[in-house]
Amino acid sequence: MTFKKLILLFTLVIFQWSLIGQDTDINNTTLKFKNISLQDGLSQNSVLCILQDNEGFLWFGTRNGLNKYDGNTFTTYRYEAQDSTSLSNSYIKSLFQDDQGNLWVGTRNGLNKYDAKKNSFERYLHPGTGKVNLKDEIWSIIDDDGDHLWIGSNFGLGRLDIANHEIKYHRHQKGETAGLSSNLIRALEKTSDGKLWIKTVQHIDIFDSKTNSFTHYAYPEGASKEMKSNSLPTLYEDNEDNLWLGITDGLAFFNGDSNRFEFFKLPSKKENAITDDVRSIYEDNQGNLWVGTYGGLYILNADKKSISHLVHDKNDPNSLSQNSIYKIYGDSKGDIWIGTYAGGINYYNRNYDLFKHLPSGTNAFKLNYGVVSSLVQDQQDNLWVGTEGGGINFYNAETGAFSYYTHEETDPNSLSSNNVKAMIQDHAGNFWIGTHDEGLNFLNPNNRPFTFKKFKDSPGDSLGLSNNRVISLFEAAAGDIWIGTSGGGINFLDTSTTSIQRIADPSRLIGEIVFTISGTSDPKILLVGGDRGLGRLHTDTKRISAVPFRGDDGDALGSSPVLCTYIDSENNLWIGTEGAGVYCYNKTSGISKRYGVAEGLPNDVVYGILPDDKNNLWLSTIQGLSRLDLQTRQFKNFDESDGLQSNEFNYGAYLKSDKGELFFGGVNGFNVFDPDRITENSFIPPVSITSFEANNIPFLKKIGSPGDIVLKHDQNVLDFDFVALSFSQPNKNQYAYKLEGFDTEWNYVGNKKSATYTNLDAGDYSFKVKASNNDGLWNEKGESLAFTILSAPWRTWWAYAVYALLFFGALFLIRRNGIQRIEDKNKLKQERLEKEKIEEVNRMKLQLFTNISHDFRTPLTLIIGPMERMLKTKEGSRFMQKQLETMHCNASVLMQLINQLLDFRKAEAGKMELQASQNNMVSFTEDVKLAFEELARSRNIEYSLSASSDDIQVWFDRVMLKKVLFNLLSNAFKFTPDDGRITIDIKKKNKRGKGKTKNQVQLKVSDSGKGIPKENINLIFDRFYQFGERFGTGIGLPLAKSLVELHQGRIIVKSTEKKGTCFTVNLPLGKAHLSEEQRLKDDVIIQENNLYDFDSPSYLEEESLEQPSKDKGEVTFNETLPSILVVE
Repeated sequence: MTFKKLILLFTLVIFQWSLIGQDTDINNTTLKFKNISLQDGLSQNSVLCILQDNEGFLWFGTRNGLNKYDGNTFTTYRYEAQDSTSLSNSYIKSLFQDDQGNLWVGTRNGLNKYDAKKNSFERYLHPGTGKVNLKDEIWSIIDDDGDHLWIGSNFGLGRLDIANHEIKYHRHQKGETAGLSSNLIRALEKTSDGKLWIKTVQHIDIFDSKTNSFTHYAYPEGASKEMKSNSLPTLYEDNEDNLWLGITDGLAFFNGDSNRFEFFKLPSKKENAITDDVRSIYEDNQGNLWVGTYGGLYILNADKKSISHLVHDKNDPNSLSQNSIYKIYGDSKGDIWIGTYAGGINYYNRNYDLFKHLPSGTNAFKLNYGVVSSLVQDQQDNLWVGTEGGGINFYNAETGAFSYYTHEETDPNSLSSNNVKAMIQDHAGNFWIGTHDEGLNFLNPNNRPFTFKKFKDSPGDSLGLSNNRVISLFEAAAGDIWIGTSGGGINFLDTSTTSIQRIADPSRLIGEIVFTISGTSDPKILLVGGDRGLGRLHTDTKRISAVPFRGDDGDALGSSPVLCTYIDSENNLWIGTEGAGVYCYNKTSGISKRYGVAEGLPNDVVYGILPDDKNNLWLSTIQGLSRLDLQTRQFKNFDESDGLQSNEFNYGAYLKSDKGELFFGGVNGFNVFDPDRITENSFIPPVSITSFEANNIPFLKKIGSPGDIVLKHDQNVLDFDFVALSFSQPNKNQYAYKLEGFDTEWNYVGNKKSATYTNLDAGDYSFKVKASNNDGLWNEKGESLAFTILSAPWRTWWAYAVYALLFFGALFLIRRNGIQRIEDKNKLKQERLEKEKIEEVNRMKLQLFTNISHDFRTPLTLIIGPMERMLKTKEGSRFMQKQLETMHCNASVLMQLINQLLDFRKAEAGKMELQASQNNMVSFTEDVKLAFEELARSRNIEYSLSASSDDIQVWFDRVMLKKVLFNLLSNAFKFTPDDGRITIDIKKKNKRGKGKTKNQVQLKVSDSGKGIPKENINLIFDRFYQFGERFGTGIGLPLAKSLVELHQGRIIVKSTEKKGTCFTVNLPLGKAHLSEEQRLKDDVIIQENNLYDFDSPSYLEEESLEQPSKDKGEVTFNETLPSILVVE
């Protein structure tokens, strides 16, 4: 037993523990706890066991599930009836992690082992049971030799062989004194000397593995007899190898000298407190013994020879959440986790107590009002606190209690107002108190009872205060008081005469609201900060002048409100402003440097500035406290999560004590702290990748070697979650990540705990993450996760082989196609040349035909004329007449061919002019039909005409259309065999096109001839084209097509071999499609000549293909006048 423990035990025995009900040291009042409960994600508020695994995660066993905690979120595991890999029961009794890293979970129904790689559990149920059975209630699990575990349950002491899953039990047998004293085991502890201590409901047993026997120790004298069979699961060996036992109403300590347990009853704050049965014991890294009971928390401090009893305070949200404590556990950093019964988790971090917080409350150890405006410490170390609603709160350093001095309506000697804005103590020990609306108060603390003397602004009194709102005070070297008001500028109070002088500020350098008045090294100059800026007050002349300084960027302080000032050891002036941050003014150079949010300050409103003893400045702001290192000019910021009264402080409420402690007041009380104890958090947090998903599919594997995780090519949305396992202020942990194989630099993302990547190429990757604690200390090693993304099937080596084959195949095809294109191009060129040659031949042929026709026409006309006259005279024999008719007929045919050839030539040259008139299409066609009646009868051809109406009026050129009809009928008779059929059909037709309806007349000439082959159907309108054995010029149908198109019409042919052919002519109705020149004038008469009638002088006209005739149509000659024959 160590000397420290001897002193502690001596204190316990002799003095029965000096209970500290409330520590009188204002800097060590009570512990602050952070409560974590159901609202934060805990599965249930009764926490029965706690464990931190070797990765840094915390596990909490509750009555309804096992919780894994990373400082931000909980993952809960429960019993699932349909899942054999879930827990065997949701009521968690004990937790243990073995040397192999396996997590063992004891429940009300058996033992479970957690498989982290599979995120599942393996159950170890008692043989023969499969449901809740008290024999399987596991109270305690500890290690034996690395390969075995000791299991304490309601079925005795079990030894589990981890490798083969076998459990061997030591059980109590009636009448056996060397065996286990009871099968109902509540706690196990293996001490540093190798002994296994077993707490049963009957005795404390020690198991000797060599002799396989048990030694029994009785419960200590003085312990409650009925609690010998209790279920308090408490055995604990401290860091100095002392064994502690938790029992009813107190502690038992094993005395090795007397070989027995000594009992010590725990005192209580309350006479009728809940029983202090001890359920948990823990020794922290400072040697304090933490004892959890039904009635609160006890902390035994051997150094101070004292004990503290902490209980739930409903008025303090940072007190214990519940008095019934079930488990106390210390993590790897030394922080304390306390599991309560129905109160969730209480987390204690010693840094939380570095900033002691004095809030408002209802007892004598709290402020009576939360908003603190001023702080003064007297020569006896008592603290005077000015509040903005509770008057003056006086803290007695000896008793630790507050006294309150407030305004009483019935007491004229009381404080003038409860809204205190400023307070100082002069060199004589008197207090000057400025109020918000009731002027200035003077107090001599030596006079009892306290009497407050008032100084106020009275109407008509020029010697009184300029304004009753006194918000700043300063004592001059001579003992006089300078008074800053809100609305009345500065006042001077001569303490020898108590007269008040109002100080003029004609240039309005500082404004009407004076926030601060402070001294300088020159007693004749004071610094005054107001709502319009900073000024110098010359005490001898009582004149205000400007402070001539400018910023390093040329920007002067200007009219920013000045809330506080401080002159450091190097004579630099620090100026705290409302909205412009803090300025550092170098008097020598006259240049100032501004520090704001961009430089690290939490907010640009600076209420107070205090130095510590290590060359730092502490600044209170509207967003917490900030520590400025004057050497490095770096800021370290603190907020409410560090234990501050709130993030918002108050101007004028700051104080540095003679001991070096700093006080800052705000809207929720004030903080006091020793700046030397505010050190950097040296704990390097473990980093864990908690989740990895690809396309929202989780991968549950643990970190492994490269290739453990293989992704398909289309699993391209990757999400990572990670966490730094530093629990003190997890919201201030910082993170950086990098994906090796993609990122070249680290991505610093603040406190964001996730990353997402999309559309990654195939390859091997390693996701790396590192993190810092709340003070910026980085775990550079961090954590990594390797994975592989497979190539898409079309990007594998065999796919590229196929691509190569396709590529070279394509090159071959392109080459071959290129050659083919060259050949085709040459072929097309050859065909074009041949076509041009044919066209040239056709042109020459047509020209030749035309020239010959011209040459033939004149003599033929001269032959036909006399023949016609000879036929008319009917002279000569019958034989001669017959010969003349034959000669005339063939000459007429020859003339027809010559005229047709000339017409075709004219059409080719574009010299044909339409002379349209309105005619009855039906009667016109009937006239043409008659010309072929005799031929039809001679060949026995069925020859007919049908029309949808007897009168269909159409605009057309009668001469041209007659030529079209004669050509079509000639072809029909030419290719129709005897006894065949030729029909003419005429009807009106409506045709839609381009959103319009066109009215047309349709004329069909159909025959039952042999038809036209398919391959020739598209060639029949080509000039000089002929097919079959028939002889002809090959210009009839091309001419007909030209004439129809000249009418804006269309000619179509359909033919089926051996069945016949049908020519269809479509002509538009009306005359809108005709120009004025194409319409025949009313006074012009067209002579319609039978194609076989050559009396018409039109046959005698020589046609010029070069110059079209200006006359419209063929004019009828007057037969009474002589005819003139022009012969070339």
